[in-house]
Amino acid sequence: MKIAIIMGSPQRHGKTATALGFLERNLLSQGHDIDRINVTDYNINACLGCYACMQNKDAAGCIQKDDAEQVLMRISLADVVIYASPLYCFDLTAQLKPLVDRSFCLSNTSLLDGKRVALLITCAGQEEGNADLVQEFFRRGFDGENKGMFHTKLVGEYVIPYSNASDFNERARKTANDLAAAILNDQ
Repeated sequence: MKIAIIMGSPQRHGKTATALGFLERNLLSQGHDIDRINVTDYNINACLGCYACMQNKDAAGCIQKDDAEQVLMRISLADVVIYASPLYCFDLTAQLKPLVDRSFCLSNTSLLDGKRVALLITCAGQEEGNADLVQEFFRRGFDGENKGMFHTKLVGEYVIPYSNASDFNERARKTANDLAAAILNDQ
């Protein structure tokens, strides 16, 4: 199975990357193909809201000429897409949000239909009253079974709170294993 993992953290070796390392090792050990996409490696402009992308039903047709099309095509080739981000002001990072917004062009095509999607959030604070806004945002966009914008299947939303606590790695490993199991059990 091909799994695209989109890391939205500007910290290449931060807590989100640590959690993804556990997840990637788990999935690789089971023979899956991982495509890690660090959004900070790409130039992805904000969506213009021009709707030009809605004119083409067969491709990701954004008129902007940046790296978004390349990243969106990599996403479209995956069986599973995992969006991972630290929580910044109750939301995805500013680096990841433009890619999610630009994914709007895929809502008019079949490039995401049936794909399984998951969210992994790390945050310094508690989960309740902290990550709930980004989880709801993600559900509205990616839970196609419940009228989400995309025709995808939301496998789950995973939050690792208290990322600065001394037991973070232990909890991150457990969460990564839970996420891997959810992906593999949902085939």
